[in-house]
Amino acid sequence: MKNPLTGVITALVLIGGWSAAAAPANKALAQQLVEEAMAKHPQVSGVELSSTLPGKSCVTIASTDAKDLGEKCDEDEFAAMKTNKPFVEKEKEEGKEIYDITMPLHDAAGKLIGTVGLDFKPGPIQQEPEVVALAKQVVREMESQVPTKDKLFEPAK
Repeated sequence: MKNPLTGVITALVLIGGWSAAAAPANKALAQQLVEEAMAKHPQVSGVELSSTLPGKSCVTIASTDAKDLGEKCDEDEFAAMKTNKPFVEKEKEEGKEIYDITMPLHDAAGKLIGTVGLDFKPGPIQQEPEVVALAKQVVREMESQVPTKDKLFEPAK
Protein backbone atom coordinates (compact mmCIF):
# COMPACT_ATOMS: atom_id res chain seq x y z
CA MET A 1 0.00 0.00 0.00
CA LYS A 2 1.30 3.41 -0.95
CA ASN A 3 1.97 5.81 1.90
CA PRO A 4 -0.63 8.63 1.62
CA LEU A 5 1.84 11.13 3.09
CA THR A 6 4.25 10.71 0.16
CA GLY A 7 2.16 12.95 -2.11
CA VAL A 8 1.68 15.54 0.61
CA ILE A 9 5.40 15.67 1.40
CA THR A 10 6.29 15.92 -2.29
CA ALA A 11 3.81 18.77 -2.73
CA LEU A 12 5.20 20.64 0.28
CA VAL A 13 8.77 20.32 -0.98
CA LEU A 14 7.76 21.55 -4.43
CA ILE A 15 5.62 24.39 -3.13
CA GLY A 16 8.52 25.47 -0.96
CA GLY A 17 10.72 25.53 -4.05
CA TRP A 18 8.12 27.48 -6.03
CA SER A 19 7.31 30.12 -3.46
CA ALA A 20 8.95 33.46 -4.11
CA ALA A 21 8.81 34.16 -0.39
CA ALA A 22 10.35 30.83 0.63
CA ALA A 23 13.53 30.95 2.63
CA PRO A 24 16.58 29.98 0.55
CA ALA A 25 17.03 26.83 2.64
CA ASN A 26 13.59 25.62 1.47
CA LYS A 27 14.14 26.29 -2.22
CA ALA A 28 14.30 23.16 -4.36
CA LEU A 29 17.46 22.59 -6.39
CA ALA A 30 15.43 22.84 -9.62
CA GLN A 31 14.33 26.39 -8.75
CA GLN A 32 17.85 27.36 -7.74
CA LEU A 33 19.19 26.15 -11.10
CA VAL A 34 16.58 28.22 -12.96
CA GLU A 35 17.41 31.36 -10.98
CA GLU A 36 21.17 30.87 -11.41
CA ALA A 37 20.77 30.48 -15.18
CA MET A 38 18.82 33.75 -15.37
CA ALA A 39 21.36 35.61 -13.25
CA LYS A 40 24.37 34.31 -15.18
CA HIS A 41 23.06 34.74 -18.74
CA PRO A 42 21.69 38.21 -19.56
CA GLN A 43 20.64 37.07 -23.06
CA VAL A 44 18.02 34.80 -21.47
CA SER A 45 14.60 36.28 -20.67
CA GLY A 46 12.97 33.22 -19.13
CA VAL A 47 13.79 29.70 -17.94
CA GLU A 48 11.64 26.74 -16.98
CA LEU A 49 12.58 23.25 -15.93
CA SER A 50 10.19 20.34 -16.50
CA SER A 51 10.30 16.79 -15.23
CA THR A 52 8.01 14.03 -14.04
CA LEU A 53 6.85 14.10 -10.45
CA PRO A 54 6.97 10.75 -8.66
CA GLY A 55 4.00 8.76 -10.01
CA LYS A 56 2.77 11.71 -12.09
CA SER A 57 3.08 13.10 -15.60
CA CYS A 58 5.57 15.64 -16.91
CA VAL A 59 5.05 19.18 -15.54
CA THR A 60 6.96 22.42 -15.05
CA ILE A 61 8.66 22.10 -11.65
CA ALA A 62 10.69 25.35 -11.64
CA SER A 63 10.36 28.59 -13.55
CA THR A 64 11.18 32.27 -13.64
CA ASP A 65 7.45 32.84 -14.16
CA ALA A 66 5.35 31.49 -11.27
CA LYS A 67 2.25 31.09 -13.47
CA ASP A 68 4.07 28.35 -15.46
CA LEU A 69 4.56 26.12 -12.41
CA GLY A 70 2.61 22.90 -12.54
CA GLU A 71 1.73 23.25 -16.25
CA LYS A 72 1.69 19.97 -18.12
CA CYS A 73 4.46 19.38 -20.63
CA ASP A 74 3.54 20.08 -24.22
CA GLU A 75 4.97 19.58 -27.71
CA ASP A 76 8.24 21.40 -26.90
CA GLU A 77 9.13 19.23 -23.91
CA PHE A 78 7.99 15.96 -25.44
CA ALA A 79 9.90 16.61 -28.68
CA ALA A 80 13.13 17.38 -26.80
CA MET A 81 12.71 14.26 -24.65
CA LYS A 82 11.78 11.99 -27.56
CA THR A 83 14.64 13.07 -29.84
CA ASN A 84 17.14 13.95 -27.09
CA LYS A 85 17.88 17.07 -29.15
CA PRO A 86 17.00 20.76 -28.88
CA PHE A 87 13.50 21.79 -29.95
CA VAL A 88 13.85 25.23 -31.54
CA GLU A 89 11.04 27.70 -32.10
CA LYS A 90 11.35 31.17 -33.57
CA GLU A 91 8.58 33.45 -32.33
CA LYS A 92 7.51 37.07 -32.71
CA GLU A 93 7.28 39.21 -29.61
CA GLU A 94 6.47 42.90 -29.92
CA GLY A 95 7.45 42.74 -33.60
CA LYS A 96 10.86 41.20 -32.87
CA GLU A 97 11.95 37.64 -33.55
CA ILE A 98 13.01 35.67 -30.49
CA TYR A 99 14.09 32.09 -29.91
CA ASP A 100 12.39 29.67 -27.55
CA ILE A 101 14.59 26.58 -27.17
CA THR A 102 13.73 23.46 -25.19
CA MET A 103 16.71 21.29 -24.31
CA PRO A 104 16.85 17.78 -22.88
CA LEU A 105 18.22 17.66 -19.30
CA HIS A 106 20.36 14.75 -18.09
CA ASP A 107 21.70 13.66 -14.72
CA ALA A 108 25.38 12.95 -14.00
CA ALA A 109 25.04 9.43 -15.46
CA GLY A 110 23.65 10.82 -18.73
CA LYS A 111 20.08 9.66 -18.06
CA LEU A 112 17.32 11.89 -19.44
CA ILE A 113 15.50 13.44 -16.46
CA GLY A 114 13.57 16.35 -17.97
CA THR A 115 13.86 19.46 -20.09
CA VAL A 116 14.96 23.07 -19.79
CA GLY A 117 13.06 25.71 -21.73
CA LEU A 118 14.95 28.92 -22.51
CA ASP A 119 13.54 32.12 -23.95
CA PHE A 120 16.12 34.46 -25.45
CA LYS A 121 15.93 38.24 -25.63
CA PRO A 122 15.95 39.68 -29.13
CA GLY A 123 19.44 40.64 -30.24
CA PRO A 124 20.84 42.59 -33.15
CA ILE A 125 22.33 39.48 -34.76
CA GLN A 126 20.53 36.53 -33.25
CA GLN A 127 21.17 33.43 -35.35
CA GLU A 128 19.97 29.93 -34.55
CA PRO A 129 23.41 28.23 -34.30
CA GLU A 130 24.65 30.78 -31.75
CA VAL A 131 21.47 30.65 -29.68
CA VAL A 132 21.44 26.83 -29.66
CA ALA A 133 25.11 26.80 -28.60
CA LEU A 134 24.31 29.13 -25.70
CA ALA A 135 21.31 26.98 -24.71
CA LYS A 136 23.57 23.90 -24.65
CA GLN A 137 26.05 25.77 -22.44
CA VAL A 138 23.32 26.78 -19.97
CA VAL A 139 22.03 23.21 -19.74
CA ARG A 140 25.56 21.77 -19.31
CA GLU A 141 26.01 24.16 -16.35
CA MET A 142 22.76 22.86 -14.84
CA GLU A 143 23.57 19.20 -15.51
CA SER A 144 26.90 19.52 -13.70
CA GLN A 145 24.92 20.19 -10.51
CA VAL A 146 22.37 17.36 -10.84
CA PRO A 147 23.71 13.96 -9.77
CA THR A 148 20.24 12.35 -9.93
CA LYS A 149 16.68 13.31 -10.84
CA ASP A 150 15.60 13.06 -7.20
CA LYS A 151 18.02 15.87 -6.29
CA LEU A 152 15.94 18.31 -8.39
CA PHE A 153 13.19 18.08 -5.78
CA GLU A 154 15.42 18.29 -2.71
CA PRO A 155 16.22 21.56 -0.94
CA ALA A 156 19.11 23.46 -2.51
CA LYS A 157 22.29 23.88 -0.49
